[in-house]
Amino acid sequence: MTASDETRKHIHHERRQVLLFRGAIVGVAAGIVAVLFQLLVRVTETGVAGLRDNLGFAKWVVMPLVGALLGGGAAELTKRFAPEAAGSGIPHIKAALMNLRKIRPGRLIPVKIGAGLMALASGMSLGREGPTVQIGAAIGYQLGKWLKVSRRSMAPLIASGSGAGLAAAFNAPLAGFLFVMEEMKREMSPLTYGTALVASVSAVAVKRLALGQSPEFHLNNTGFVPLQALPAVLVLGLLVGLMAVAFNKGIMSALEFRDRIKIPRWAYGGAVGLIAGLVLVALPSATGGGHHTAETLLRGEFPAANLLWMLLLLLIVKFFLTITSFSSGVPGGIFAPMLVMGAVLGYGFGVLVNLLPYSLGADPTVFASIGMAAFLAASVRSPLTGVVLIFEMTAEYRLLYALLLCSFVAYLIAERFRNEPIYESLLERDLKKDSSTEHEEGRPNVVDLFIEPDSEMDGKQISELTLPKGCLIVNIERESQHVVPNGRTKIREGDIVTLVSEETTQEEWVKVFESARAP
Repeated sequence: MTASDETRKHIHHERRQVLLFRGAIVGVAAGIVAVLFQLLVRVTETGVAGLRDNLGFAKWVVMPLVGALLGGGAAELTKRFAPEAAGSGIPHIKAALMNLRKIRPGRLIPVKIGAGLMALASGMSLGREGPTVQIGAAIGYQLGKWLKVSRRSMAPLIASGSGAGLAAAFNAPLAGFLFVMEEMKREMSPLTYGTALVASVSAVAVKRLALGQSPEFHLNNTGFVPLQALPAVLVLGLLVGLMAVAFNKGIMSALEFRDRIKIPRWAYGGAVGLIAGLVLVALPSATGGGHHTAETLLRGEFPAANLLWMLLLLLIVKFFLTITSFSSGVPGGIFAPMLVMGAVLGYGFGVLVNLLPYSLGADPTVFASIGMAAFLAASVRSPLTGVVLIFEMTAEYRLLYALLLCSFVAYLIAERFRNEPIYESLLERDLKKDSSTEHEEGRPNVVDLFIEPDSEMDGKQISELTLPKGCLIVNIERESQHVVPNGRTKIREGDIVTLVSEETTQEEWVKVFESARAP
C-alpha cells in the first residue's frame, strides 16, 4: 500500500469517527427533547382529563368551546409562524433532504411543541411521534449549522436526527434506524447507516435513562401464532390493507376540501377543535395519540360490554377524527393513530375469529399487535420499519413471522390499488402547492434525488433524460463513491443524483422528482 493510499485511508477513518460522534450528539439532543415533549404531553392529557371529569354535565358545553379555542389558536399559530410545522412534518424533512425546503429550527421547534400541545389538549386525534421526527431532524440541521458542515455532510445529520426522534418516541432503536433507510431513502453506505444507528441508539439511551427501559406495550396471552391461524392472518392483512388505502385517500381528500372551501385557517382549526372537544367527552378513547387505548387492547382489558359494537364505533370515529384533525393544519402526526386503528381492527377481527366453532389458538391481543404493523406497512409503505417497530415495542419475538406475513399482504393490497405511500403523496402535494423556491438569493438551487427501482430515470443514460432547461447533473453518489457524470453515464437504482439549476421552477422540480420515483 502506497503512502497516498495510507493517507486516504487515515482521512476516511477520521471522517467516519467525526460523523459517528456527531450522530451521537444529535441522538442525545433528540432524545432529551423527545423525553421532555412526552412528559409535557402526559401532563397536558392528565390535565384535560381532570378538567373534563370535574365539570359534570357542563363538560358538554365547556370542552367543545375549549377545543375550538385551542384548535383555532394552534392552526393560526402554525400558519403564521411556521407553516412547515403543520402535520407530522415528515414530508417537509424529505423535501429538505432533497434541498427543496429549508429547515428553520428557531421557529419550527417552539411551534411544533407549543401548537402541538394545544392541538392534543383540544382532543384532536393526532400523535406526538411524527412531530418528534421533525424536531429530531431540526436538531440535526442546527448542529450542522453550528459546526459549519458542508451541504453533503448536512444530509446524514438531518436524516439521523429524524431516525433518532422516531426511536426515542417509540423506545425502538432499530425501527428508528430502518426508518432512515426506508422512508428517508438514504443510500446504504457505512457512513450513513452507521450515523443513523448511533443516533437512534443514543436517543433511546436517553429515553430509557429518563423513563425506564420497559417496552412500550405489554401483551397478555402471547405465544407463537399457530399454523392453523395463519390463513386468518392473511385475511387480516387484506382487511388492514383496504382500510389503509381508504385512510390515505381520506387524508388527501380532506386536505383538498380544506383548500377548496377557502376559509381562514383559524376558523377551520376551530371547527375541528369543536368536534374533537365533543368526541373528548363522548368517546375519549378515540382522541389524542391513543397510546392508552392501544395498550388496553394489547393487554386484553378493553371494556367488554357490547365489545364488537364498541370496537366498530371506536374504529369509525378514530378513522374520521384523525383525517379531520390532520387536515386542520395543526402540528401532529398520524403514526400513533394508525397504530391504534390497526390494533382496533386486529382485535375486533380476533374476537370474531374466536367465535368460530373451532379454535385457531390465537388470542385477539395477538391479532391487535399484528394489525398495527400491517397498517403502517400499507399506509406508509415501510414494512420493515413497521414490523421491527411493533417487535421492539412489544418485545415479542414469537410474533415476528406473523407480523411479516400480515404486513406483506397489506403492502401488496395497497400496491394492487396503486395507492401512493401517504408521506410521498403529502410531499408531492406540498411541492405542487407551494411554487416558491427556497434557496439563497444569487445561488443556484442544488437538489439531491434518490433514484428508485424501475423509475423513469433508472437505467437511462444522462443524455436520454428529459430535464428542465438549464438543469445539470453534476454528481452521482453510488455505493459511497462519487461518479463524475457525462452524457453516457447510466443512472442506476439507489443512486443519489445531484442536480444544479438557477432557473428551474418548483413545478419543473416536481416533474423531475416524479421521474426518480418508482411507478
